[in-house]
Amino acid sequence: METLRGNKVFLIDTLSVDSERLLQFAEQNGIITGREYNNLNHTSHTDEKKITNLLDRVRGKGKETSDKFVELLKNEDLQETFPNLKKLFTPAPLVTQQAGPATPSNEIGEYTMSKIPRGDCVIINNMDFEENNKKNVKPQLQYRTGSDKDKESLEEVFTWLGFTVEVHTNKTAKQMKDILNKFGQKTHEGDCFVCCILSHGCAEGVYGTDGGVVSSEDIFGPFRGLCCPSLAKKPKAFFIQACRGKDYQLPVQVEADSVEMDEIEDEDEEEFDEIEIDADPMMTIPNDADFFVARSTVKGFFSFRNTMLGSWFIQSLCEQLKKFCPRGEDIQHILTCVNKEVSGKAARVIIKHKFVTAKQMPVQKVTLLKKLVFREPI
Repeated sequence: METLRGNKVFLIDTLSVDSERLLQFAEQNGIITGREYNNLNHTSHTDEKKITNLLDRVRGKGKETSDKFVELLKNEDLQETFPNLKKLFTPAPLVTQQAGPATPSNEIGEYTMSKIPRGDCVIINNMDFEENNKKNVKPQLQYRTGSDKDKESLEEVFTWLGFTVEVHTNKTAKQMKDILNKFGQKTHEGDCFVCCILSHGCAEGVYGTDGGVVSSEDIFGPFRGLCCPSLAKKPKAFFIQACRGKDYQLPVQVEADSVEMDEIEDEDEEEFDEIEIDADPMMTIPNDADFFVARSTVKGFFSFRNTMLGSWFIQSLCEQLKKFCPRGEDIQHILTCVNKEVSGKAARVIIKHKFVTAKQMPVQKVTLLKKLVFREPI
């Protein structure tokens, strides 16, 4: 697999000379199906696009298929068509080195991402907390204006990435737990599971619309290996937009997703937009392998949401997924780009009748054992 990853540009340049011939060889040798051949060889695709898609498809099928494809590239007939392939398999000159202890391979590998649909993506979007607020108890939770933009963006991008998306709006804590348990008890035939939660939060968990708290165990527990064996050894990605406390990072001008705040404004170089704060818990993630948890802010701090455009974190996440998934970048690289973009923003907010300038820093917790790459279905 590393041969394909490390030589992708070389292979695209070399194999684009006659993409149709290579696709024919790949089909004849069982590397791709007849249907995949027709999709990859679409007349609207350039030769470079056909080869790029083929390489991504092969890598997405895992190590065994990747190794089989590399062996195919050693075929004499193919190397007559693509003479430069010989350079790829010509041994480098031997260099005499002093004997030393053997070092283990650094190859990490990549999670399989070839099934269509890729898997389930559940989005829980809580905006209206009137059921909690009419109790006249603290905390009073603001209406999360702009969260519908985040929901729409997430639904669009994960549908594009081949997931079956299910959206739930304005759910109580019990309803949220029931939804999560339903997916935890399901037999998952896809390669991955994605969960997106948009709400207010606190140190103990995420709020339902009734003010009840959904704890981190409620969120992650249903998807542990023993509880959900059909997701064992498969990646489980969680994206959570909410605040994690009542502190702010210096220096910004926006609205924060949190509780008991005065009005918050968002200041741009050219215009003012309304900003709110979301509160987010998630102090722990499971010790189980194959989890990826991305949160909008570090523990103890606000998370900002533009009431017209959506939250900084979710909007950046969706844009970076659109940009880098077609390039074959893994999720940790993509979230590093999200961190950089979001941390570069600044918001001027009013907290307790005082103007402060604040920033936001997303955070990720990872127990993945391989690279997680969301590949666009062909």
